[in-house]
This record gives sequence, structure tokens and C-alpha cells, in this order.
Amino acid sequence: MTGPGDDRRTAAAGAYPGGAVASAAVPPPVAAPPVTAPPAATDAPVLGAPRARVDAEAGADAAGTTAATALATADPLTRALAGPLAAPESHPSAPPGPPPASRSEDGYAPGRGGPSGRLPRLRIGTHAVSPAALARLVPSPLPAGLVLGADRRRAAVTIRLFGPEPTRVALVGGVWAGQLVAFRALALGARVVVLTTEPTTWAGFGPAAFGRAADRVEVRVDDRPVPTDGTPQQPTLIVRDLPPGATRPARFGTATPGSWQAELTVLRRLDPGTASALRDSDLCLLQRLSADESATAQQALRLPPDSGRFLQVMADDMLSLVGGGTDRHLWISQTPVEQHLLGAPRR
Repeated sequence: MTGPGDDRRTAAAGAYPGGAVASAAVPPPVAAPPVTAPPAATDAPVLGAPRARVDAEAGADAAGTTAATALATADPLTRALAGPLAAPESHPSAPPGPPPASRSEDGYAPGRGGPSGRLPRLRIGTHAVSPAALARLVPSPLPAGLVLGADRRRAAVTIRLFGPEPTRVALVGGVWAGQLVAFRALALGARVVVLTTEPTTWAGFGPAAFGRAADRVEVRVDDRPVPTDGTPQQPTLIVRDLPPGATRPARFGTATPGSWQAELTVLRRLDPGTASALRDSDLCLLQRLSADESATAQQALRLPPDSGRFLQVMADDMLSLVGGGTDRHLWISQTPVEQHLLGAPRR
């Protein structure tokens, strides 16, 4: 028996030399009745099919029809050499395409934009929440206050410098660190009053911070009373700068800080005579200390031995925060404006 596959192999055999020899070995069959050309295919070409494919299929149909007509009118020997001829297979119809995408009420297909590329309008309705689920919603705590720097996890380290109750902070370090704290207090809207016996170290700090003559920075060298008019909108930071060689913290004025005021005592040199300022403060900020200063701070603040040794090897851009329920080391993280105004970290 023969089939379509035999026809294709027979056609291929005649395409190269020797194909006629292979066909001659076939015994002469009985004369086949005339074969009429098959009806033209009625299937329409598939939309989107390549043009070359459509032309090739049309050419194959025409060639098959011509060959069938020629063989039907040829002599019996020619038909015998050609072998049985099967009718050309009709082209299968194209597979059904995907169903049309559903449209929303706005006329847009899901996940696609409209003719202008815009997405459909967002429809926001009401949502009902049970009281139990609502009780579990709590706001995440965010750091608030004066930013000192960042810890080793790169989390912001802040202190609550101003509040209804006065705050006392002792800073063991140089004038640079004191001016950094004062500059960041100005960013909170505070007024800064500096009490020092060396006004030249603070000269020009206010105009440099604001770019003009500022009335929010005042440098005093006399014993006038300390202002007590701090408000939540404009708190007051009192900086008591203790120059080197002093045996006790400088106490300018007789009034103590009031509400919405903070007192920052800058200890340029820590020794047993000035260690009382650490014990009387709510918070202590420490720059890198010498061996003698580290021993004094360790005794006054009751620090563990490891902390006392670390205070001697801290980098220039680091501070140690002691008090307030947490003791940690932090990096100052200067801003470009602070670098331009105050320079590189130093003591």
C-alpha cells in the first residue's frame, strides 16, 4: 500500500540523479483512471501569517493541479514511471485564536492602558475594620530631637535637648564639638547664649551660621543674669565654655535653667576638679580622652573598664553618649554645611 508519505519520498527521489533508476525497477501497474484536479481550497489565509508562506502554499497548490492534469492526459508508461499519485492534502485550518480580552467599564483591557497610555482610574472604596484589628495598629516610633549622629547600625542617634523640664549636658571635648551642638540647636529654632572668658573663640559664629548679623546668637563675657524666656517655639541653649586651666565649671549668672532651656557645659580638659560636672548632668558627651581623662570619666560615670579603654582610641568624628538610659558610641556624620562652617572634626 502507498500513502502520502510514499508520494513525498517518490518526489524527492526524482530530485537527484539516480531517481529514475530507482523508479524503473517498479513493475508497471495497471493503467490508472484519469485523475481530476481537486477542488481549490476554500480556507482563507490566516491573518498575521508571513507573506512568503502564503505565496509558497499557493504555488504548491498550482503545481499540484498542473502535475495532476498532465499525468491524466499522458500515456500509460509515463503514469507508471511516476507511480501512484495521491490527491494533495488540503491545508488544515488555522488553530482558533485566544478569546478577546474582557473590557472594564472604562473600556480598557485589564493590565493595559488606554489609547493615550494612561491606566484606568483607581477606584477606592470604604473598608470596614474590626475593633480588634484597629487596636493593633500603632504608629512606628520615629527619632525626634537633636541629631547627634549615627550608631554602628546607621540608625540616627538623637537626644531630647529641650522640654518642659530643663536639661543639663556636659561635653568633654573642644570648642569645635560645642559649636557643632550649638549649630544643630539653631536648626531646631533655638536661641543660643554663650558664656565664656575667651570670646574670640566664638567670634563670628552667629553671622557665619546665618550669613548675616544674627540676633539668635549672643556671646557674653560678663556676669549678667541668664535669660529665662525659653518657649516651645524658640527654646534657649546656654553654653558655658570652660577654658583650659580652670579648676571648676564656670558659673556665669545665678539663675538656673528653666523650662524649654538646656545648659551645655563644655569641659575642654577633664580632671578631678571638673569631674563634678559629669555627675550633675543628665547627659554626657565625650570626645576622645587621654589616659588621665579616661580614668577620671570612668570613675565619675562608673563606666566598665572596656569603655574606659575605648574612650582613648576613638576616631576624631566619634562621640560617646552616656546617660538617658542608654550608653552608646556614635559617628557625628557632618553635613557639607557643617564642614564648611566648622571644619574637620577635632578636639
